[in-house]
Amino acid sequence: MIELLDLQQTLHAFAACNDDDEVWNAFGRVMASNEDLLAARLWLPSSSDEALDDDGERSAASAAMGLFPYLEPATFADVLDVQKRQRPLSSLQDYAQALAYYAEYDAFQQVEGIDEALGEAGAEEQVEAREAGVGAGIFASFDLTLKACSEGQIKAAAQRVARLLEIPVGEALARCRALPLVLGEALDRRRAQAIKDDLEAIGATVQVHGFKPFPWMDAPVLR
Repeated sequence: MIELLDLQQTLHAFAACNDDDEVWNAFGRVMASNEDLLAARLWLPSSSDEALDDDGERSAASAAMGLFPYLEPATFADVLDVQKRQRPLSSLQDYAQALAYYAEYDAFQQVEGIDEALGEAGAEEQVEAREAGVGAGIFASFDLTLKACSEGQIKAAAQRVARLLEIPVGEALARCRALPLVLGEALDRRRAQAIKDDLEAIGATVQVHGFKPFPWMDAPVLR
């Protein structure tokens, strides 16, 4: 059964991906029923073949639902990412406007007050977003900190930390004896989960701080 989404659900579907590669593999096209995305129903077929026919026109299934090709998924994600960098606390309406601008002009919308050369919000706005639990990109991200490790497992922890941080084992051992230790910042979900699982397998305690892609979402968590 074909699942139609509103714009917020569509953004959540993109945010649920691990990274750009997963977006590429998960979605074949973004189809929409209306140019006004706040009022539209959207479809994210897993393959462009489901949405389009051999001539690149909308397929029978798309036509039956009143859907038209909107943007390629990678482009859709890029528009979200550019808007996010310029305004980390953008609203759903802000994203809708940015997408509509790209769809009409084939160019990214420039947010007033943003340095074109940098293409990102100022430091104060970035700090405000981080304090609100919003990460830098359109996917969930995680900061990991090693909080505790038993004396009997500290050498095993140091070996893992040495590989992770690419430092000598002796230095890693010293850092593991002087906890807490930052293991990584702004890690994607798969990487963060792998590190957490590896250290918790030896009984170490890893603190996870998840950052959400969009301000209206709940903070992401690992298993």
